[in-house]
Amino acid sequence: MKKAAFTAAVILVALAIGKVAQQDRAQAQQSSAAGGLFPNDFGPAAIDVSSYPKQYQETYEVFLQKCSVCHTIARTINSQFLEMSEAEQAQMKKTQPELFKDPKILEIDPHIWSRYVHRMMDKPGCPVGKDGKRIWQFLVYDSIARKTGKNFASWKKMREKLVKDFKIQHPARYKELFNEGQ
Repeated sequence: MKKAAFTAAVILVALAIGKVAQQDRAQAQQSSAAGGLFPNDFGPAAIDVSSYPKQYQETYEVFLQKCSVCHTIARTINSQFLEMSEAEQAQMKKTQPELFKDPKILEIDPHIWSRYVHRMMDKPGCPVGKDGKRIWQFLVYDSIARKTGKNFASWKKMREKLVKDFKIQHPARYKELFNEGQ
């Protein structure tokens, strides 16, 4: 009888701990959604990868599955991040200098996607795991494909609208993100 009571008590404690952990995750997601908004969150939540090489089409599906666990896909695909080596940046400054004018539109850095993917992977419960490198490679490729060259004008127009609307709808968060008025 004592063994059955002990087992029941252990099960109840485990259930209680699980319930608390579940509540903590839900609260963290609500907190992030409420106070952690970004202009990116209000843009498109999907991209057309049909013209991408097969490896990136396949990785896009992995990216959707893994990254949507913790945040919206819109947050990632509408971000201003563009990863380019120093040499690539030097070349782009000659051929497309407009890319470098406004960090709200494009924030260009040689390791920006690598840092963000690693930051996400360091978070407890992150499902990315062994797919981190593939996701990082996809994000680098996708950003260059959709945000530069002939696509820059449409990217800039979409991103400017996201930032403008966000400033109107969430002025305090806008100031926090872009250090305006401080």
